[in-house]
Amino acid sequence: MSDYVYESGMSTKRRRQRRTAITLILTLLLLFGAFWWAWSYIREDATPVASPTLTPTPGQCIDPKDVTINVFNGTSRAGLARSSADSLKAAGFTIGKVANWPDDTEVKSFAVLRFGPAAEGAGTAFAEHYGQPVKLRLIADMEGLTMDLVLGRKFDQWAEFPEEPACGPTPSATE
Repeated sequence: MSDYVYESGMSTKRRRQRRTAITLILTLLLLFGAFWWAWSYIREDATPVASPTLTPTPGQCIDPKDVTINVFNGTSRAGLARSSADSLKAAGFTIGKVANWPDDTEVKSFAVLRFGPAAEGAGTAFAEHYGQPVKLRLIADMEGLTMDLVLGRKFDQWAEFPEEPACGPTPSATE
């Protein structure tokens, strides 16, 4: 009699080796996927978002105070959007909706300013002239002079807002 049992032309020892190899390969693939996901999750906040050049041309200067800003809380902190909207209103900005961000994903950065092509100059001026550390996102299908400001996990308070408008002093009518 033989010490090995043969089924389907393969020994028990050979089947066990094949099962071990398949289990090892699947485990390695699972670990690779987990590390890949973790790496992309960690890098999401550090990776700068590639966006088109957001510099207004001199003829298209729009004062951000003339644009309606919807303020959304992108975190789990209660009352963040309301307190931020109150600060923006005190600085002279026009405030639209104040609510929680409807998307379930939490914003990890300071804040994200979303705007359409019509409000591109105002969005750029808000970040550059007013010195606010927001990420700018140009949304092609957003219309009008409305911007969505989504506050993130790193948001604490706004930097000091300058007194003069972003487009410079308004020319006098006596010229």
